[in-house]
Amino acid sequence: SPAWYDYDLVSYQKNRLDTDLEVTLQEETKKKKKGLKAQHLKPKEKKESETEWQKTVKKKKNEEYYNKLAQVENEQLVKEQRLREEKHQFAIPGDKVVGQSLAKGMASAYEETLDETKETESLETTTVPRKKLIPEPLETSVQGKEVHVSQQKQTQKEVYDDKEIIRKITATETTEVEHKGTTQERIVEGPVKPATPPVFTKKIQPCRVFENEQARFEVEFDGDPMPAVKWFRENFQIHNSSDFQIHTFGTKSVLIMRQVFMEDSAVFAVIAENRGGTAKCSANLVVEQRRQQGRGGVTPPSFVNTISDTSVTAGQLARFDAKISGTKPLDVYWLKNGQKISPNIKYKVLEEDNTYTLLIIEAYAEDAGKYECVAINSAGEARCDASCNVETPHTPIIEKPATPGTERPPNLVEPLKDKTVPEGQSVEFRTRVTGKPSPTAQWYKGDKQIKPSKYFQMTKDRDYFTLIITEAFPEDEGEYLCIVSNAGGEVHTTASLKVVTPGMQDTAPKLTEMKDCIVEEGAPAQFKTQIVGKSTTKMTVQWLREGLLIPESPDFQMITEGSNAVLLIGTTYEEDSGLFTCRVTTSAGQVETSAKLIVKSKNAQ
Repeated sequence: SPAWYDYDLVSYQKNRLDTDLEVTLQEETKKKKKGLKAQHLKPKEKKESETEWQKTVKKKKNEEYYNKLAQVENEQLVKEQRLREEKHQFAIPGDKVVGQSLAKGMASAYEETLDETKETESLETTTVPRKKLIPEPLETSVQGKEVHVSQQKQTQKEVYDDKEIIRKITATETTEVEHKGTTQERIVEGPVKPATPPVFTKKIQPCRVFENEQARFEVEFDGDPMPAVKWFRENFQIHNSSDFQIHTFGTKSVLIMRQVFMEDSAVFAVIAENRGGTAKCSANLVVEQRRQQGRGGVTPPSFVNTISDTSVTAGQLARFDAKISGTKPLDVYWLKNGQKISPNIKYKVLEEDNTYTLLIIEAYAEDAGKYECVAINSAGEARCDASCNVETPHTPIIEKPATPGTERPPNLVEPLKDKTVPEGQSVEFRTRVTGKPSPTAQWYKGDKQIKPSKYFQMTKDRDYFTLIITEAFPEDEGEYLCIVSNAGGEVHTTASLKVVTPGMQDTAPKLTEMKDCIVEEGAPAQFKTQIVGKSTTKMTVQWLREGLLIPESPDFQMITEGSNAVLLIGTTYEEDSGLFTCRVTTSAGQVETSAKLIVKSKNAQ
């Protein structure tokens, strides 16, 4: 069976020259042929100069710590060996073995790489020189580098008895796309895939741990070809060791520090690199002393994700998101240019799963500036800031002048209708208004204007104007007004919204059919319907003519007595003819019944 390769041997062999590798491989092959068991080569001891912080940390790690470490690693090897014995895996490493044993997988991959190297070398030596028919590669000089930098900053203030400790924590991400000095055009066999520069899909986050605990940084990345990853503490590259473990698999890389001390506090960075470019991101490690007597074990606030700079077009929604850790209750508030923001129709403040959000419903030039998020509890505070930039479009709005004589003021064709919906359901108010030039609409709830947001959406389709409330809740109940206007004037239409909560569920009443009414001009007329089924909540009875509400007056008397609803018209005129409707609204919904009024002219006799 093939030799067992451990981590040290693999890293050692990778650093050897090609010729040394070939000699070693040939010697191993000869030994195998003679039936001798392969011997492990002892890796050369290469002593790298240690920094002061490394020496200090090593002093603190006693012999017992390293003995425990060796014992854990030994147990892992025994487990892996038993697993192989159970599954009878003694032969050449196949897919199953490679899948379950990291070391065997690495060994197998290493041998394949050696074979590929040999094949490449033999091909190169036997290649027939090409004829001069193929032109020499064309060379073009290109120089330049794109660098994109984004930063996360936060300030943490902590209270230790009578001392106040202030920390400034920074997480930086740098993305570089290099344009090589020379590009060559050459005839090649088969397509050459263009390189995609590395990008971090999950960035390194600041890490805050107590002394003697384990610290962990994690990053996810992408790119083509797959980027190589390197880890750094300050400007020193970190290599795999008993103190620092680096695990890179697929598009993920993890750095684990098994035991950290105060001296380990620093900026840690990770660099992903391929032939398309380089990406870098960094964050702080903060190592704290465990308090003997704290303030009831309260952890001060810390930003897991800080707010980012944002740029929006005038009139759009601007958003800031911050994820905060720390012992609750946390008091989180927002500042604009140093002034505290109070939530109102313009500013909305949300909180979900420790993510705190500030929404600027409709951002304009005056909303640009510096925004701060501040989190406070009894143990300390943390704050971070970002800027909001509002871009005003400079394209002038050119309106076609209407042809003289064709202007028409707005005309209400279809008014808004009252709505009753269960809590949490969407609701739609819709009105139809004609006019020339095409009118515009403004929506109000009570006396406050409604602005577009994810909760309130406004649309216009030809002559139809619509307001959609995505989720209706009891606080959305009330009177809604739509003002539709153009240069010729304006029209108003209103409707009410009723939201039914689960405890209010009711059954809608039924109305008996109304009969058509035919009268002579000047005579009285009456419409009558019976309401079948009692409602536990308030019931509203309305009368409409041709879809428009009839206001109560001496000419039109509306009587609701017991279960009867009656409309009395004292004196009828020819123009009163039309469709009359009785509408009854309860918390369960609306019901209607209609009948015609035909007023005969006296002259028609």
